[in-house]
Amino acid sequence: MLKNIIRRYVTVNNIVKMQRRLDVQQPEVRDLLQQNVLDICKVFERNNYEIRLIGGCVRDMLVKKQCKDIDLSTTATPDQMIAIFKKNSIRYIETGLQHGTLTVHFNGSDYEITTLRIDVETYGRAAKVEFTNDWRLDAERRDLTVNAMSLDVEGNLYDYFDGEKDLQLGKVRFVGNPNSRIREDYLRILRYFRFYGKISPSAENHENETLTVIEELAPGLRHISVERVWMEVSKIMVGNLAPHLLQLMYRLNVASNIGLPDCQESYFQEFEKVWSRSRGSAIQPVCLISTLVDNENQASELCLKWKVSNFERSLCCFIVSNRNVKGTDEQPLKAYQDIIVRKNGNQIVEMVKQLLLYQGKIEESRVIETWNIPKFPVNGADLKKMGVKPGPDFGKLMNSLKELWIESDFTLTKELLKEEFKRLQK
Repeated sequence: MLKNIIRRYVTVNNIVKMQRRLDVQQPEVRDLLQQNVLDICKVFERNNYEIRLIGGCVRDMLVKKQCKDIDLSTTATPDQMIAIFKKNSIRYIETGLQHGTLTVHFNGSDYEITTLRIDVETYGRAAKVEFTNDWRLDAERRDLTVNAMSLDVEGNLYDYFDGEKDLQLGKVRFVGNPNSRIREDYLRILRYFRFYGKISPSAENHENETLTVIEELAPGLRHISVERVWMEVSKIMVGNLAPHLLQLMYRLNVASNIGLPDCQESYFQEFEKVWSRSRGSAIQPVCLISTLVDNENQASELCLKWKVSNFERSLCCFIVSNRNVKGTDEQPLKAYQDIIVRKNGNQIVEMVKQLLLYQGKIEESRVIETWNIPKFPVNGADLKKMGVKPGPDFGKLMNSLKELWIESDFTLTKELLKEEFKRLQK
């Protein structure tokens, strides 16, 4: 009897510690508990299943950031969810049924809903799971304390591991033992750096124990797919505190285990310079990565290693080849406009825009984006009429005329170019 009373007392106090009621009239809470979400949750509650908002959307709401995606968790199993959706004519997709995840399409929006689960066995990023109805056990399997919070439709915040306190302090802590969490999924090392950039105000907020574990387990990153590595690294590069985090990744041997090249101090300085002057712009992560390589071959090799998109690889090589291009005081954009006209490709304007962002020329990048590209007035048919026969000299002559047109600041007309052609033939 006494044991039951003590157990009940401990349980009640644990609930009080982990839960607080938010004001649902606060704009950020109201935005999260939007009508679609409330309607979905009512369907579950009518069928006697618990359901809460979970993870990133709750974290972002607490720091007054607008969240991109709203994810939910429930005590209903996947089969029970399917039965509910069919009964209520709700469209759904079996996006991750083996892990208990379905995506609901509701009033034009998508919401992922996942059954509470525990990891029975882990295999890197894969895991064998069992479903549960214990919210704390589900929270224990999550990576970071700030991602382990949940919120019900009444505005009750459930925080089993002091995630809200860590948010307020700008602390990034793993749930439970850092060694165990990382061994379950080595990608969590990179997620540590990404979330540190998201929530920490300074470079002084690391816990030494966590950094020691990261350094010890960094070789495990070699088992992670390069696509996943690039997905995390690309977010770290453009995030807050990126120069500090990049150097820390090198110091802890994380960089060498994800394929980043050896770096000299001058590379870090260049990275920080580009990162600082491009803040607030839409600079692409590969532009920042390009600061860590010397030439096009190295840029291409790194991009191929990480399997970035063809455009990203081309952009990285383009930046490396053209980062020293400069305009003049009289014509600050002429050199960049010349590149656009010479290359004449669908993506060249975006590449030149990114080059300007790399150089910190934010306003100029906006101008170049809307520049009305002049059209070279001479084409192949014109050359044939002038008596030039197809062959090796045909392209050379066309390029020569085009260079004259470019040097004239795009002012030479077709007639003037014909006169230049006659002069070239003499």
